[in-house]
Amino acid sequence: MSGHPFAVVLGATSLVGPYLCERLSVAGFLGDAISRRPPTDEAAMPAGFRWRRLDIQSPGGWRVPAGTVILSLVPLWRLSDALPSLEAARHIIVVGTTSVFSKATSADPREADLVARIATAEERVQQFCRNAGCSWTVLRPTLIYDPGRDRNISEIARVIRRFGFFPIVRPGNGLRQPVHADDVAQAMVAAIDNPDAWDRAFNLPGGETLPYREMVCRIFSGLGQRPAILPVPGSLLRMAFAAARPIYGGRYSPALLARMNQDLAFDGRPAQQALRFDPRPFRPVFPAG
Repeated sequence: MSGHPFAVVLGATSLVGPYLCERLSVAGFLGDAISRRPPTDEAAMPAGFRWRRLDIQSPGGWRVPAGTVILSLVPLWRLSDALPSLEAARHIIVVGTTSVFSKATSADPREADLVARIATAEERVQQFCRNAGCSWTVLRPTLIYDPGRDRNISEIARVIRRFGFFPIVRPGNGLRQPVHADDVAQAMVAAIDNPDAWDRAFNLPGGETLPYREMVCRIFSGLGQRPAILPVPGSLLRMAFAAARPIYGGRYSPALLARMNQDLAFDGRPAQQALRFDPRPFRPVFPAG
Protein backbone atom coordinates (compact mmCIF):
# COMPACT_ATOMS: atom_id res chain seq x y z
CA MET A 1 0.00 0.00 0.00
CA SER A 2 3.08 2.20 -0.44
CA GLY A 3 2.74 3.81 2.98
CA HIS A 4 -0.60 5.39 2.07
CA PRO A 5 -3.66 4.71 4.22
CA PHE A 6 -6.03 2.24 2.58
CA ALA A 7 -9.81 2.63 2.34
CA VAL A 8 -12.60 0.49 0.95
CA VAL A 9 -15.77 2.23 -0.23
CA LEU A 10 -18.79 -0.07 -0.32
CA GLY A 11 -21.53 1.16 -2.63
CA ALA A 12 -19.16 3.31 -4.62
CA THR A 13 -21.61 4.03 -7.45
CA SER A 14 -24.28 5.34 -5.05
CA LEU A 15 -25.26 8.99 -4.78
CA VAL A 16 -22.48 9.81 -2.30
CA GLY A 17 -19.89 7.39 -3.71
CA PRO A 18 -18.17 9.51 -6.40
CA TYR A 19 -17.83 12.47 -4.01
CA LEU A 20 -16.45 10.20 -1.30
CA CYS A 21 -13.83 8.56 -3.52
CA GLU A 22 -12.67 11.98 -4.72
CA ARG A 23 -12.34 13.33 -1.19
CA LEU A 24 -10.45 10.23 -0.04
CA SER A 25 -8.06 10.55 -2.98
CA VAL A 26 -7.39 14.21 -2.18
CA ALA A 27 -6.76 13.21 1.45
CA GLY A 28 -4.01 10.81 0.33
CA PHE A 29 -5.84 7.49 0.51
CA LEU A 30 -5.49 4.55 -1.82
CA GLY A 31 -8.44 2.25 -2.07
CA ASP A 32 -11.00 0.01 -3.66
CA ALA A 33 -14.33 1.37 -4.88
CA ILE A 34 -16.70 -1.57 -4.64
CA SER A 35 -20.13 -2.02 -6.17
CA ARG A 36 -22.14 -4.51 -8.17
CA ARG A 37 -22.45 -2.15 -11.14
CA PRO A 38 -19.51 -0.39 -12.79
CA PRO A 39 -19.22 3.39 -12.57
CA THR A 40 -20.46 5.45 -15.49
CA ASP A 41 -16.86 6.16 -16.46
CA GLU A 42 -14.40 3.74 -14.88
CA ALA A 43 -11.49 5.67 -16.38
CA ALA A 44 -12.56 8.73 -14.38
CA MET A 45 -11.91 7.08 -10.99
CA PRO A 46 -9.81 9.43 -8.85
CA ALA A 47 -6.09 8.84 -8.42
CA GLY A 48 -5.26 5.89 -6.19
CA PHE A 49 -8.67 4.22 -6.49
CA ARG A 50 -9.74 1.23 -8.54
CA TRP A 51 -13.21 -0.14 -9.12
CA ARG A 52 -13.96 -3.72 -8.10
CA ARG A 53 -17.15 -5.67 -8.76
CA LEU A 54 -18.46 -7.40 -5.65
CA ASP A 55 -21.86 -8.35 -4.29
CA ILE A 56 -21.42 -7.76 -0.58
CA GLN A 57 -24.32 -10.07 0.19
CA SER A 58 -22.25 -12.87 -1.36
CA PRO A 59 -18.64 -11.81 -0.71
CA GLY A 60 -17.17 -15.31 -0.92
CA GLY A 61 -13.56 -15.38 0.25
CA TRP A 62 -13.04 -11.63 0.00
CA ARG A 63 -11.29 -10.09 3.03
CA VAL A 64 -10.02 -6.56 3.65
CA PRO A 65 -6.35 -5.97 4.51
CA ALA A 66 -5.41 -5.26 8.11
CA GLY A 67 -5.82 -1.62 9.10
CA THR A 68 -8.33 -0.80 6.35
CA VAL A 69 -10.86 1.99 6.81
CA ILE A 70 -14.30 0.84 5.66
CA LEU A 71 -16.78 3.44 4.42
CA SER A 72 -20.14 1.88 3.66
CA LEU A 73 -22.86 3.51 1.58
CA VAL A 74 -24.89 0.34 1.03
CA PRO A 75 -28.27 -0.13 2.72
CA LEU A 76 -27.35 -1.19 6.24
CA TRP A 77 -29.41 -4.36 6.26
CA ARG A 78 -27.40 -5.61 3.26
CA LEU A 79 -24.09 -5.17 5.07
CA SER A 80 -24.60 -8.02 7.55
CA ASP A 81 -23.38 -10.79 5.24
CA ALA A 82 -20.16 -8.89 4.57
CA LEU A 83 -19.25 -8.15 8.19
CA PRO A 84 -17.04 -11.27 8.65
CA SER A 85 -14.99 -10.05 5.67
CA LEU A 86 -14.26 -6.79 7.53
CA GLU A 87 -12.70 -8.25 10.69
CA ALA A 88 -9.26 -6.76 9.97
CA ALA A 89 -10.60 -3.21 9.56
CA ARG A 90 -9.55 -0.54 12.03
CA HIS A 91 -12.61 1.69 11.58
CA ILE A 92 -16.02 1.04 10.01
CA ILE A 93 -18.04 4.12 9.03
CA VAL A 94 -21.57 3.46 7.84
CA VAL A 95 -24.31 5.69 6.49
CA GLY A 96 -27.77 5.10 7.90
CA THR A 97 -30.71 7.48 7.90
CA THR A 98 -32.72 9.69 10.23
CA SER A 99 -35.72 7.69 9.00
CA VAL A 100 -35.04 5.35 11.94
CA PHE A 101 -36.67 8.13 13.97
CA SER A 102 -39.07 9.81 11.53
CA LYS A 103 -40.61 6.64 10.06
CA ALA A 104 -40.53 4.39 13.11
CA THR A 105 -44.26 4.90 13.66
CA SER A 106 -45.22 5.10 9.97
CA ALA A 107 -48.74 4.02 9.08
CA ASP A 108 -47.23 2.16 6.13
CA PRO A 109 -46.21 -1.30 7.42
CA ARG A 110 -43.52 -1.59 4.74
CA GLU A 111 -41.85 1.60 5.96
CA ALA A 112 -42.13 0.56 9.60
CA ASP A 113 -40.60 -2.81 8.79
CA LEU A 114 -37.76 -1.22 6.83
CA VAL A 115 -36.73 1.19 9.58
CA ALA A 116 -36.85 -1.65 12.11
CA ARG A 117 -34.41 -3.57 9.88
CA ILE A 118 -32.15 -0.52 9.63
CA ALA A 119 -32.13 -0.03 13.42
CA THR A 120 -31.31 -3.71 13.93
CA ALA A 121 -28.53 -3.48 11.35
CA GLU A 122 -27.02 -0.46 13.15
CA GLU A 123 -26.89 -2.48 16.37
CA ARG A 124 -25.36 -5.44 14.53
CA VAL A 125 -22.56 -3.26 13.13
CA GLN A 126 -21.81 -1.84 16.56
CA GLN A 127 -21.75 -5.27 18.18
CA PHE A 128 -19.54 -6.66 15.42
CA CYS A 129 -17.03 -3.83 15.90
CA ARG A 130 -16.93 -4.34 19.65
CA ASN A 131 -16.20 -8.04 19.12
CA ALA A 132 -13.60 -7.35 16.39
CA GLY A 133 -11.85 -4.61 18.36
CA CYS A 134 -12.34 -1.87 15.77
CA SER A 135 -14.07 1.50 16.08
CA TRP A 136 -17.37 2.36 14.44
CA THR A 137 -19.21 5.49 13.38
CA VAL A 138 -22.83 5.71 12.23
CA LEU A 139 -23.84 8.78 10.22
CA ARG A 140 -27.55 9.43 9.70
CA PRO A 141 -28.20 12.01 6.95
CA THR A 142 -31.58 13.62 6.49
CA LEU A 143 -32.79 14.07 2.89
CA ILE A 144 -29.75 13.48 0.63
CA TYR A 145 -29.84 15.27 -2.70
CA ASP A 146 -27.68 15.84 -5.75
CA PRO A 147 -29.60 17.72 -8.45
CA GLY A 148 -30.45 15.44 -11.35
CA ARG A 149 -29.23 12.27 -9.62
CA ASP A 150 -31.23 11.68 -6.44
CA ARG A 151 -34.71 10.20 -6.08
CA ASN A 152 -36.12 12.78 -3.70
CA ILE A 153 -35.47 16.40 -4.62
CA SER A 154 -34.94 15.51 -8.26
CA GLU A 155 -38.25 13.62 -8.37
CA ILE A 156 -40.04 16.82 -7.30
CA ALA A 157 -38.15 18.62 -10.08
CA ARG A 158 -39.32 16.02 -12.61
CA VAL A 159 -42.96 16.56 -11.60
CA ILE A 160 -42.51 20.33 -11.94
CA ARG A 161 -40.95 19.99 -15.38
CA ARG A 162 -43.74 17.71 -16.56
CA PHE A 163 -46.76 19.59 -15.20
CA GLY A 164 -45.52 23.11 -14.49
CA PHE A 165 -46.81 23.03 -10.91
CA PHE A 166 -46.43 20.97 -7.75
CA PRO A 167 -49.27 19.90 -5.42
CA ILE A 168 -48.78 19.86 -1.66
CA VAL A 169 -50.97 18.88 1.25
CA ARG A 170 -51.85 22.25 2.71
CA PRO A 171 -50.36 24.06 4.50
CA GLY A 172 -47.11 22.22 3.67
CA ASN A 173 -45.23 23.46 6.72
CA GLY A 174 -43.35 20.32 7.82
CA LEU A 175 -39.68 21.15 8.36
CA ARG A 176 -36.99 19.71 6.10
CA GLN A 177 -33.16 19.80 6.07
CA PRO A 178 -31.91 18.63 2.65
CA VAL A 179 -28.23 17.67 2.75
CA HIS A 180 -26.02 17.54 -0.33
CA ALA A 181 -24.33 14.22 -1.16
CA ASP A 182 -20.89 15.86 -1.12
CA ASP A 183 -21.49 17.19 2.41
CA VAL A 184 -22.21 13.62 3.53
CA ALA A 185 -18.92 12.56 1.93
CA GLN A 186 -17.12 15.35 3.79
CA ALA A 187 -18.50 14.13 7.11
CA MET A 188 -17.41 10.56 6.38
CA VAL A 189 -13.84 11.59 5.65
CA ALA A 190 -13.82 13.83 8.74
CA ALA A 191 -14.70 10.81 10.89
CA ILE A 192 -11.57 8.87 9.88
CA ASP A 193 -8.89 8.73 12.61
CA ASN A 194 -10.99 11.16 14.63
CA PRO A 195 -11.30 10.05 18.28
CA ASP A 196 -14.34 12.30 18.69
CA ALA A 197 -16.15 10.14 16.12
CA TRP A 198 -15.22 6.72 17.48
CA ASP A 199 -18.11 4.56 18.63
CA ARG A 200 -20.67 7.30 18.10
CA ALA A 201 -23.70 8.00 15.92
CA PHE A 202 -24.43 11.42 14.43
CA ASN A 203 -27.37 12.98 12.63
CA LEU A 204 -26.36 14.91 9.49
CA PRO A 205 -28.94 17.58 8.66
CA GLY A 206 -28.44 20.02 5.82
CA GLY A 207 -27.39 23.63 6.20
CA GLU A 208 -30.92 25.05 6.34
CA THR A 209 -34.19 24.10 8.02
CA LEU A 210 -37.07 24.87 5.66
CA PRO A 211 -40.81 24.35 5.61
CA TYR A 212 -41.75 21.79 2.94
CA ARG A 213 -43.42 24.50 0.86
CA GLU A 214 -40.27 26.66 0.87
CA MET A 215 -38.14 23.66 -0.06
CA VAL A 216 -40.35 23.16 -3.13
CA CYS A 217 -40.05 26.88 -3.97
CA ARG A 218 -36.25 26.50 -3.93
CA ILE A 219 -36.57 23.61 -6.38
CA PHE A 220 -38.62 25.81 -8.74
CA SER A 221 -35.86 28.43 -8.49
CA GLY A 222 -33.23 25.80 -9.23
CA LEU A 223 -35.11 25.01 -12.41
CA GLY A 224 -35.28 28.67 -13.37
CA GLN A 225 -39.05 28.77 -12.89
CA ARG A 226 -41.41 30.85 -10.81
CA PRO A 227 -43.05 28.78 -8.05
CA ALA A 228 -46.48 27.38 -8.92
CA ILE A 229 -47.60 25.46 -5.86
CA LEU A 230 -51.08 23.99 -5.63
CA PRO A 231 -52.17 23.51 -1.98
CA VAL A 232 -54.91 20.87 -1.78
CA PRO A 233 -56.66 18.95 1.01
CA GLY A 234 -54.89 15.78 2.03
CA SER A 235 -57.89 13.60 1.19
CA LEU A 236 -57.98 14.89 -2.40
CA LEU A 237 -54.27 14.44 -2.94
CA ARG A 238 -54.43 10.91 -1.53
CA MET A 239 -57.13 10.07 -4.08
CA ALA A 240 -54.97 11.48 -6.88
CA PHE A 241 -51.98 9.61 -5.53
CA ALA A 242 -53.93 6.32 -5.54
CA ALA A 243 -55.15 6.95 -9.09
CA ALA A 244 -51.58 7.52 -10.29
CA ARG A 245 -50.25 4.37 -8.64
CA PRO A 246 -50.36 2.29 -11.87
CA ILE A 247 -48.04 4.90 -13.43
CA TYR A 248 -45.40 5.23 -10.75
CA GLY A 249 -45.76 1.70 -9.30
CA GLY A 250 -44.91 1.10 -5.65
CA ARG A 251 -41.88 3.37 -5.44
CA TYR A 252 -43.57 5.90 -3.19
CA SER A 253 -45.58 5.33 -0.05
CA PRO A 254 -48.85 7.25 0.51
CA ALA A 255 -47.43 8.02 3.97
CA LEU A 256 -45.20 10.66 2.37
CA LEU A 257 -48.28 12.87 1.92
CA ALA A 258 -48.85 13.03 5.69
CA ARG A 259 -45.18 13.84 6.17
CA MET A 260 -45.49 17.04 4.14
CA ASN A 261 -46.77 18.59 7.38
CA GLN A 262 -44.53 16.61 9.73
CA ASP A 263 -41.34 18.15 11.11
CA LEU A 264 -38.33 16.06 10.06
CA ALA A 265 -35.65 18.24 11.63
CA PHE A 266 -32.68 17.03 13.65
CA ASP A 267 -29.92 18.52 15.78
CA GLY A 268 -26.68 18.84 13.82
CA ARG A 269 -24.60 20.36 16.62
CA PRO A 270 -22.88 17.11 17.72
CA ALA A 271 -21.69 16.55 14.12
CA GLN A 272 -20.60 20.18 13.87
CA GLN A 273 -18.51 19.84 17.01
CA ALA A 274 -16.98 16.41 16.35
CA LEU A 275 -16.65 16.50 12.55
CA ARG A 276 -16.61 20.25 11.86
CA PHE A 277 -19.64 19.50 9.74
CA ASP A 278 -20.65 22.65 7.89
CA PRO A 279 -23.20 21.72 5.20
CA ARG A 280 -24.17 24.13 2.44
CA PRO A 281 -27.52 25.94 2.30
CA PHE A 282 -30.21 24.45 0.09
CA ARG A 283 -29.78 26.20 -3.27
CA PRO A 284 -30.09 23.41 -5.85
CA VAL A 285 -29.33 24.07 -9.49
CA PHE A 286 -30.62 21.43 -11.89
CA PRO A 287 -29.04 20.40 -15.18
CA ALA A 288 -30.87 21.44 -18.32
CA GLY A 289 -33.46 19.10 -19.70
